[in-house]
Amino acid sequence: MKYHTIFIDLDNTIWDFETNSINSLSHCFDTFAYNKFFPDFNTFYHIYHQHNDMLWSLYREAKITKQELNRDRFLFPLQNVGVKNETLAKAFGESYLNTLSVQSILIDGARDLLSYLKAKGYQLLIVSNGFEEVQAKKMISANITDFFDGIILSDFVGYNKPHKKIFEFALQKANTQKEQTIMLGDDWEADIVGAKNFGIDQLFFNRTQRSVPFTPTYEVNHLSQVKKLL
Repeated sequence: MKYHTIFIDLDNTIWDFETNSINSLSHCFDTFAYNKFFPDFNTFYHIYHQHNDMLWSLYREAKITKQELNRDRFLFPLQNVGVKNETLAKAFGESYLNTLSVQSILIDGARDLLSYLKAKGYQLLIVSNGFEEVQAKKMISANITDFFDGIILSDFVGYNKPHKKIFEFALQKANTQKEQTIMLGDDWEADIVGAKNFGIDQLFFNRTQRSVPFTPTYEVNHLSQVKKLL
C-alpha cells in the first residue's frame, strides 16, 4: 500500500456543506422573518453567497479574522437592502451556525468511501478550515466521527489551508511521512495547491469538472472513483 495516511477535507468533500448551508440559511430566513427585507429567500441567498465566498477567500489568506468573517457575511445582506441592524445580523449568524452544526447530509458516496478506506487500514484525518465549535458537531450529527483518527482544524493550529503549517501540524499528529500521505479535497487552492506546495500527493475531488492550471496526482469527479485509486 503506497499510502498510510489520508488527509480529508470535510466541507463539500465528505459533508455536503452547500446543501446543509442552504437548508440552515432557509430555516433562519423564516425564523427571523427576513421576508420583511427580501422578496424571497433566493434573493437573500444570492447576495449572501457572493459576499460570503469573497470573505472566505480573505480569511484563508489571513487578511481578515474569524470574527470579521462571521460579522460581515451576515451584516452585508442587510446593509445591501438598507437595513442597519448589527444585533439582528449577529443573532441570525449565531442561529445559522447552531442550525448548521446539526445537519447531516453527506456528499453522495461519502459514507461508502469512508467505510472502504477504514476497512483497508488507512489512517484518516480531517484537515479543515472550518470552525472548532461547529466541525466536530457536524461530524457527530452525520455519524462519521468513528471513521477518523484525528481532526485537524485551522482554528486550533492557527493557520488556514493552504498554509504549509497546517499540513505540517497534521503530518506530525499522524506520525507519518510525506511520501506516505495524500490529501483528498474539493477546494483547489486550499486542498490541492496547499498539499502540492507542502510536498504531499493530491487527490482532487473535481465535482464541477473545472479546468485547473496543473495536473494533480489524481483527479476524480465522484467519490466512488477513489476506491479504484486507493
